[in-house]
Amino acid sequence: MAICNLNNVTVKTNRSTQILNAIGTSGLIKFYTGSPPADASVAATGTLLATLTCSSTFGTVTTGVSGGASAYLTANAITSANGVATGTPGYARICTSGGTGVVDLDCGTSGTSVIMTPDTITNGAPVNVTSCVITEG
Repeated sequence: MAICNLNNVTVKTNRSTQILNAIGTSGLIKFYTGSPPADASVAATGTLLATLTCSSTFGTVTTGVSGGASAYLTANAITSANGVATGTPGYARICTSGGTGVVDLDCGTSGTSVIMTPDTITNGAPVNVTSCVITEG
């Protein structure tokens, strides 16, 4: 039997960097109701609740530690925006500035990849992201 051991630190750090590069300049975070589709390359499902603009450089990649912490991508500041519909977000899609999906993430007010408020988005009311961290598990 052949054995193939990968350097997980390098692979996971490179994957975080590829996500950062794919988002590009001034990416977007879009909140939708319901469950995400099979992957972020297909059309989003659910109702679009809000679209927030990310910093011109989306974030920073932190290298993982062999046998320790995983690599992760932390978003820079994200501009608040008003909701365009009312509902409870089921997922957040991070897109390029042109709207091409890069990654779908869980979202909520705590314990999720995207920490946002409020937990229910209301048409015309502000939506804020306080934290967005993509951790390579």
